[in-house]
Amino acid sequence: MIDIPQMRAHIGSILADIGTKYAHESAIDLVLTTGIVESRYRYIRQIRGPARGFWQVEPKTAHDNVVSYLKYRVPLIRKCAEVSHIPLSDWVSSDVDKWDEILETNIAAGIIHCRMKYWRVPRRLPKTTRGMASYWKKWYNTDKGAGKKEHFIEAVTKYLIDDED
Repeated sequence: MIDIPQMRAHIGSILADIGTKYAHESAIDLVLTTGIVESRYRYIRQIRGPARGFWQVEPKTAHDNVVSYLKYRVPLIRKCAEVSHIPLSDWVSSDVDKWDEILETNIAAGIIHCRMKYWRVPRRLPKTTRGMASYWKKWYNTDKGAGKKEHFIEAVTKYLIDDED
């Protein structure tokens, strides 16, 4: 597993670089815990599925972030390209398959797409582990996903709270 304080700092840096409004403490915590729950910061490829990277973002989700949100916010999509070191042409491309490789190989892109998935939710970010578990299940893992709120709480307790002792 990756060093959690380093990953938290990296997430905070990436989010601040795309814009300070994306880098609130609760947002950093939610992205960090999402990575813990989704991959334990060990897996970059879903065992039996299309999700990629530590945040297990599906290429279709990344594509939707781009075509339904980012393409209408030109300064933001340019910032995403700059921060992730991915050409703007890839960020504006309609080729969903490009995201398969990008999400697997580019940590910054995974952080950005995880944050954008949550950013587009019309609800306040939670501040407690239990609140994050519910938020993650409803808006990130969804009813179709295999994840459970209890799994979120167990993973965060084991890998984050125990790590701080």
